[in-house]
Amino acid sequence: MHNATHEVIPKRCSLYKQPRSTRWYARIKMDDGTWYRVATNELELEAAKSRALELYYEATIKGKNNLPQNTRSFSSIAKSIVKKLESTRETMQWKQTYQAYIYAINKYQIPYFGHCKLDNLRDKYEGYVDYVAKEIGRTPAQSTLSNHHAALKIILDEALARGWANTSTLPIIKNIGKQSSRRATFEIDEYRSLIVKLRHWCKKPTHRKKDAEIKLLLYDYVLILANSGIRHGREAMEITWRNISFEKSRKGNDIVTINVIKRKGRKATEERRTVVVRHNAFSDVKKVLTRLKDRNPKFDGKTLEAIIKQRIDEPLFVLVDGTQPKRMDGTFKKFLSSSELLVGAENKDRTLYSFRHFYASQQLLRKIPITIYLLAKQMGTSVKMIEHHYGHMETFQKADELSDWRDID
Repeated sequence: MHNATHEVIPKRCSLYKQPRSTRWYARIKMDDGTWYRVATNELELEAAKSRALELYYEATIKGKNNLPQNTRSFSSIAKSIVKKLESTRETMQWKQTYQAYIYAINKYQIPYFGHCKLDNLRDKYEGYVDYVAKEIGRTPAQSTLSNHHAALKIILDEALARGWANTSTLPIIKNIGKQSSRRATFEIDEYRSLIVKLRHWCKKPTHRKKDAEIKLLLYDYVLILANSGIRHGREAMEITWRNISFEKSRKGNDIVTINVIKRKGRKATEERRTVVVRHNAFSDVKKVLTRLKDRNPKFDGKTLEAIIKQRIDEPLFVLVDGTQPKRMDGTFKKFLSSSELLVGAENKDRTLYSFRHFYASQQLLRKIPITIYLLAKQMGTSVKMIEHHYGHMETFQKADELSDWRDID
């Protein structure tokens, strides 16, 4: 119950007090018939009436311009997003990029935007890229700004969803930065050396039995990544045995395919594609699958062909107890460091994701390379991204044709 009510504009704006409150609140009727309630922060009635009139006309203008009546500070919503992202850590929903988003929000965005209201964010954003450049002491790379802007977009999308802002008040994000350099990968000789070293390293004794299991699993995980182009992390770890098929090509060759699911965005929209895994005398994926099968006690007594035929809905990459290691990045990094393979081109550290770039590079450097259109389909990405990161390889591959070197008798 309200302690007292005073009309400021009949049937349009009134003042009231809430129980146990000494301050006045305004109740404003909008053109669409809804009521908007807001604190005047005034103790005296006359001051509250003046403030109520200001709030009424402000609310009316916002309503006519389709602007949100309620807004929030950037820092308050940014902190809630950080908590939401952190809550996915140690789960299958966690993505490696979330770490970069959390860092960008805490290190740069909250200090810069601070308590700026979301409806004033557009003007404030204009100086953000310059602020980041000043803080890090150089022009940020496009990949760095992409992470910053992806994090910012999550915050802005939340603001829109909650009605705290609309598109006319939010900034138009510009990704202006240094052209990204080529990503860390492996040369073919390095890859061959890596596989031999990893085969021996994964069999070395460890203090914990689980660590030994993770190392053995890592070896087969690497072979699948390097021969398929599948993304490390969620995309790979969600593969189940029912996603795998054995088929025959038109030429009668054995073909191994994996039905891969890519989840996009916070709503985890699914995109499916069929990936053909490299399977030949040098890369026997069926041997890899047999080792993975043999480590799973649930498959005791079952042949690989029977499991594939039965389309069993069990994760492919699991330890003996049926669980999946939370992360294998750290184990792989230890191996790379011990093998002096950690640092790649342009002094960049290699990661499990480097095998995706290795796969793309090798496909484009084949004697008869596949087209970038087929490669994009196989890898679940766009032609534009393939051209951006690997277009120089296709040009090199076609160097003789481009320079018109023809056989002359």
